[in-house]
Amino acid sequence: MIASFVWLVCICAALAGAFARQTSMGALWPYALGAAMPALIGFALWPVMRREWAQIIVILSWLALAILACLVIAFVPMAILFLCAPAAAMLFEREKVIEAMVLSAVFAAILYYAAQAGFVPDGMMANDVSSDWGKKAGLASTIAFLIAAMYAGAADRNAPDIAQLSTGSTEADYDIIPGSLLQVDRHNRVADLSGRIAETVHKSDELQSNLLSDILAAYDGRSEIVEIIEKTRRKNSGFRQLLRQDWDDGGLQFLEFATRPGPDETVYVQITDRSEENQRIANFEAARTEAEQDAESKSLFFAGVSHELRTPLNAIIGFSDMMRSRLFGPLPGKYAEYADLIHDSGQHMLDLIGDVLDLSKVEAGKYELSYTSFDAADVIRSTLKMIRPAADAAEIQLDTEITPADSDLLVEADRKAVRQMLLNLTSNAIKFTPKGGRVVVQAKSAGDSLNITVRDNGVGMSAEDLKKVGQPFVQTQSGQENEARGSGLGLSLVKSLVELHQGRFSLASQKDKGTTAEIFLPLSRSE
Repeated sequence: MIASFVWLVCICAALAGAFARQTSMGALWPYALGAAMPALIGFALWPVMRREWAQIIVILSWLALAILACLVIAFVPMAILFLCAPAAAMLFEREKVIEAMVLSAVFAAILYYAAQAGFVPDGMMANDVSSDWGKKAGLASTIAFLIAAMYAGAADRNAPDIAQLSTGSTEADYDIIPGSLLQVDRHNRVADLSGRIAETVHKSDELQSNLLSDILAAYDGRSEIVEIIEKTRRKNSGFRQLLRQDWDDGGLQFLEFATRPGPDETVYVQITDRSEENQRIANFEAARTEAEQDAESKSLFFAGVSHELRTPLNAIIGFSDMMRSRLFGPLPGKYAEYADLIHDSGQHMLDLIGDVLDLSKVEAGKYELSYTSFDAADVIRSTLKMIRPAADAAEIQLDTEITPADSDLLVEADRKAVRQMLLNLTSNAIKFTPKGGRVVVQAKSAGDSLNITVRDNGVGMSAEDLKKVGQPFVQTQSGQENEARGSGLGLSLVKSLVELHQGRFSLASQKDKGTTAEIFLPLSRSE
C-alpha cells in the first residue's frame, strides 16, 4: 500500500510539474493513467492480496507497464521500470521476489535483443513532449517506489502481532496476522476471524461448533487456555501460553496462544502453530546433548587408557634406566644401545600420554588450576635446564633473554601449567629447528600481563598449516615430515592452558624462516 501510494504521488507530482511549465496536458494524460494502473490495481486487490492469483496479477501489471514504457518511449532509460516488479514482490513471499526477478530479466532481454534486431522501433509511439516527461517521471517514480517497497518489505518482515489490533480492525487486517485469530465473547463462543482455525488446530474438516471447548476438544491442555482467557478478562492484560500436545499417532504439536482484551469483555486469541520451530530446537538440543556425551565419553576413554598406560611405562623406563646406569654390571655394546633406545622411547611415550591425559581433563572441564604467586623468570630458567640436554643433543643453541629490569617477574598463576607450556613450546621449537639453529625464550612484563615468547629459526610453517595449529591430533606438513613425530597435542594443550588462565596465545610463522609463539598471562588472578 505504501509503495503504490508513493508511486501515485510521484506521478501526480510529475503532472503538476508539467502543468507548471505550461506543457500540453492532453498529450500526457494517457501516459499518466497508464503509469498509474499497476498502483491502482494494487489498491483494488489489497483486501485479497494474500491470495496467490492477486499477487501474480500485481507482478504482471508492473511487468506490463515496463514493457509498454520501453515500447512507447524508449528501451533506454525505461528499462529501469523492470525493477518495479521484483520491488512489488518484496511485499509477498521470498519466492515471489525470485520469480519476479526472473520474469523481469527474461522480458527485458527479449525486448533488448528484439530492438537490436530491428523488430521494435525505439520510441515508436511517443512524441518529444510525452517522451521527455515519461523518462523523467518514470525515473523519479521508480526510485521512490523502490525505496518505499524496501521500507515496506522490511517492516513486513516484522510479522504483525495481535498487539497491533484495534477495535476498528477489519477481517482483511486479521488475515495478515500469522496463525489463526479468534474473538472469544464472554460466554466463550468463538468467531473465526481469520478463516484458518481448522488447519491450525489439527482438524481436517470444517468446524461444526463455535464453542472454544469444542474447537480445542482434542487437546489435553484446553483448560489452561480457558484459564488464560479468563485471566485476560480479569487483569485486562494480554498473556502468552505454549501448549504441547502428543497425538496418538506419535505426532507432536506445539500451539502458542496469545491473548489480548477486546471490547465488551471479549478476548482476542491468536493461535500460532510453533511445531516446526520447536522441533528444530529439539533437534538442535538432541544433537548438542549427543555431541557432549560423545566428547565426555572420548575424554573419559583417553583419561582411563592414559592412566593405565602410565604404570607399565614407568616400570619400563625405570628398568631401562637401571640397565643404562650398569647398576648390575656391564652390558654388551648392542644391549647398552638397546637400553638407551628403550629408555628414550618410553620417556617419549610417557610425555605423549601426559599430553593426552591433560588435554582430556581440560576438555572435560576437570583440569583445575592451582594458583600461586611465583617468579616467572625462575620457572623459565629451571625449565630451560630441563630441556637443554635435548637442545645440546640436537646441536641447537638455546638462549634466554630476560632483562635485569624484568628479573623479578612476579605472576599469580599455576606454576606447573606454566612450566608445561614452556616445555611444550621449547621442545617443539627444538624439534623443528635444524642443526646449528637457535631457539630464544624471552620474558617481560607487558602492562598487566606476562609476555613469554619462544622464537626459533627453524623450518617454519606455511599460511595453510598455520590455520591448523592448535587443533587436537592435527599435525602440519612439517610435523608429518619430521623424524621425531608427536601426537599433535602440544600446541593444542598450550592454547587450552593459556585460555584457562584467561590469557592469550598467538603464533606467527614463515616457511623456512622460523616460528614465533607468544603467551600473554594476567599478572594477577582474575576474580
